Parts: sequence; C-alpha cells; structure tokens
Amino acid sequence: MKKDLWVYMIILIIAGVVSSCQIINQELGQDLLPSDDNVLLFHDTIFDIRAYPVTATEMVTSEVAFDPGRLMLLGNLQDTIVGSSVASIITQFNTNGGIKSGPNFEIDSMLLSLKIDDYLGDVSEEITFRIYEFTERLYRDSTYYANYNPEGKYNAIPLAELSVSPEENAIIEFLIEDIEYKNKFMALSDTTLTKNDSLFKDSFQGFYLTAESASPEGVMAKVLLADNASRLSMKYSSDSTQVDSIAGKEYVWGHFGIDPYFAQKVNLFMHDFSETHLGGIINHDSVNSSYCYVQGMAGVNTRFSFENLAEWMAKTPISISSATLIFDVVPEEESGILYEDLPGQLMIKTILEDGSTEDIYDYYVLNALQKPEEFGGRKKAVSQGLFYDTTYTYRFKVGLHFQSMIDGSKPDNDFILQLDDAKNNPRISKLWGNLDTPQNRIRLEVAYLKL
Repeated sequence: MKKDLWVYMIILIIAGVVSSCQIINQELGQDLLPSDDNVLLFHDTIFDIRAYPVTATEMVTSEVAFDPGRLMLLGNLQDTIVGSSVASIITQFNTNGGIKSGPNFEIDSMLLSLKIDDYLGDVSEEITFRIYEFTERLYRDSTYYANYNPEGKYNAIPLAELSVSPEENAIIEFLIEDIEYKNKFMALSDTTLTKNDSLFKDSFQGFYLTAESASPEGVMAKVLLADNASRLSMKYSSDSTQVDSIAGKEYVWGHFGIDPYFAQKVNLFMHDFSETHLGGIINHDSVNSSYCYVQGMAGVNTRFSFENLAEWMAKTPISISSATLIFDVVPEEESGILYEDLPGQLMIKTILEDGSTEDIYDYYVLNALQKPEEFGGRKKAVSQGLFYDTTYTYRFKVGLHFQSMIDGSKPDNDFILQLDDAKNNPRISKLWGNLDTPQNRIRLEVAYLKL
C-alpha cells in the first residue's frame, strides 16, 4: 500500500512540473556549476498592455524622393467601421522647352491624361472625376501633409468632368475646353515661359483632382502620376510667318509631363468618423476596447503602452533573450473584413515626449544590417489544426528595444501601431485588443535570464 502511495506522489510531482509553462527552471546540471554562475531562463507573457484607437499622426504625402512607381489615391470609400474616407490630389506639371512659339500661335485642343493602375471598392458603379485649376504655388523642395487644406486655392468651376466605369490599367483623358484657361497658354509666345520651369510654374500652378462614386461603398482609384502617360497635352499651331507654305494650319502636339523630379504632388486625405462606434471612442485614452484598429491614409492607428512595466522591470538586472509582440487578427466572420483585404505588413514606432515618432530600435538595427524583414509585422497565417479555420497574426521582434527600455536608454513607454504602406492603403484592419481572456489578446512574450 505504501508503495502505491509513493507511485501516486511521483506521478503528481511530474504532472506539476510538466504543467508549469510560465517559468522554466533548467535545474539539470546546476549542481555542477559554481553557485555564482547559476542562471535560469524564464518565459513570461505580459498581458497588461493598454491600447486604444487614435487618429493618425501627421503624414507627409508630398513628393520627397524620386519614386517613379508611386501610386496616389483618388476617390471615396464608405464603411460602417470608420465612416467616410476621401482622397484628392494636387499635382503640378512641367514646362516643355520644345514648344515652338510664334506670332500666329493658336491652340486647337488640350487634354489631361491620367494613368490608372487599379481601383478599390465597388467597381460595378461609375466614378466621376473632376479637374480644377489650382491657384497656389507649390515647391518641389517643400514638405506638404495629408491634411493640407485646398479650400480657396483652386477655381471652383471644373476645367473638366468625366464619369467612367472603373477599369484597371487604363488611361483616362479629360478634354479641357475652358477658353480662359486656354488663353493663359497663349502667353507661351513668350519663350521664357517654355525655357524656365520655375517661371512657368508661377503662371501654371497645376491641377486639383477629385473623384467620387454614387455607390454606398464608394470606389477609389490608384493613380500613377509619374507615368509617361500621365501628362497635359496641347494641340497647337505656331506659324512663324503670315503666309503658309501649305493650305490651312499645321497642328502639332506638345506635352507637359508630371515627372518625379520637378513636379510636386500631394495626396490629401479626409476622414469622417461620425455616426460610427469608432467615432465615439477614438482618441479617448480611458477606453478599454476589445479591438485594435489600423487604417491607412492618415486614418486610424492604435496607441499602446505597457501598464505594469515598472513592476516587471523590478526583476532587473535581467538580460532579454527574445521578446515578441503579438497582434492576432479578428476572424473575418466577426470583423466583416476579408482576410485578403488585410495589409501585408504593419509597423510599430515609439512615440517620443515631443509627440514625434521614431522606428523601434530592433527595426533600426535590422534595417542597418539590411535585414528589415526579420523585424516581422507581416501578415502570417496560423494553422490551428485540420478541423479549425486558419487565422492570421502579426508578430514583431522587439527584444533589443525592450532591453533598452529596461536599461533606461529608451525610457518612452508609448507606441503606435500603423500600416507600413499607409500612404496608399485606405483599408481598415481589426485586431484583438484588451480581451477579458488572454488567449488572443494583445501580448508580449518574453524570454530572459536573471543575472
């Protein structure tokens, strides 16, 4: 009987050791080491992370670097989570030194062409584009933000308006028939305007572009302005004498390009969260939301901090072996957001005392080593087994930054979660946040050594 009791006791002890997963004591061989050298590897999961939705910080959307493949958003989208999102564009165009001026300069027609890469939203409905003359001078070496206010800086009557059915990889042409606008180009007989791009832009400040769809969901175009097909074209005649050698006038085409080197371009974003659940909780740090929201085009981000960090740091001195910050995606049947519409990559930045942001130290180091992909933040499928639906997660390596926080070299306990491609992705994503149960909530998994 006593033998059976000892067997039961041994089984209970083994079961207790196996079931403990928070801390792993590697005791095997410790008696062979001097007592001063005994180190233990610990695993903690930190759930006390306060997260709440905020409007995005100021976003630079002007041309700041050579980027010939940059896509700009144009149109409107509407959904029940974030409400209304609207994108418009201001763009300059460059002079053409090849325009041949003369005493009999005459303009036959003008066309603005836009290269459309793709569309988002309800592509079954037409989208209406409007082109306005912009009246304020922009500069290529200046910085402009997504919240730039165009009001009062363009002529209210459109130069052109056109409704089209959304079609990817298309070129849309707008016929400009405004007589007053054409007459401005008659001054091109002054050759200084065609030879000096800066003087040219003093007279021709560019265009303000808008678009909207009648669809309840809306539609948004991705415009490739730096493409050679995006340009202002002018069909003109410029006879140098009163007597022509041919019958009638001879017309030629001249083109004014929109290149990434000299033409400034600004994407403007506006959001209206009113009459949505998000509108009632955004920017309230007292909110305890079950969800984290992330949207592009200067929409919604998630701000978070580690609430009991000071208490956890009391375990110091410790050395971080690894730290992984995990955001699990809300299933599409609950969020209403298709997995295929989720962003390919999210990004985390730390918020400094002055409100500015900077890259997480891990990303900074890995980027310097030309290994930014190791930082993580990419959409990753998680298979739970043969009889379970696949879910998705975003995981970030933050061990270096977390160690720097513990050491005191990076004391700011304030972070922002945002899209990596926030300038050209208007979609909203829904992640688990402050859940009552720890299974899927936002968490930090840490492996460390006590020194």
